[in-house]
Amino acid sequence: MPKTVTICFDATDSTREALEHEAEARDVKVDEIINRAIEQFLTGHQLVNRRLHGRVDVDMSAVARPIDGEIGTAILPGRILDISEGGLKLQCHSEFDDIEEVVKVGGQVEIIFTVPDKEYPVCFTCEVRHIYRKASSELGCEFVDASNENFDSLKAILSANAN
Repeated sequence: MPKTVTICFDATDSTREALEHEAEARDVKVDEIINRAIEQFLTGHQLVNRRLHGRVDVDMSAVARPIDGEIGTAILPGRILDISEGGLKLQCHSEFDDIEEVVKVGGQVEIIFTVPDKEYPVCFTCEVRHIYRKASSELGCEFVDASNENFDSLKAILSANAN
């Protein structure tokens, strides 16, 4: 077993809170995250993009509705910032101080948005994979279920924005 050394450094409260949140989400200790980051920095290894599908930047109005809890308990208006065949990032404009009062990592939400040139909105069921706490909270969501027609609409958005 390699010998360990204790290193102390100052960190802002927001950095400490972000590290603790990420460690909890990954079910690891904070020092594991810090060690990995330092090792990657020192060895020059780049973080690997684990996404199967490339993301496309968009700016579309959307609504998220948590479906794990009581029906109709919360509606989260927001904007889709990027999208792929695998999922999307939703910036929430919520009146909730803590977004995790409404949604949790691993929970499911319905994301409803209107596709350009469509008369009606499309709906995707997603699993919340990440919650980013910023001035406006952002949800990283993975699609878990959609009709073929919805995925056809999604592919049209992706091809139109890829050009």
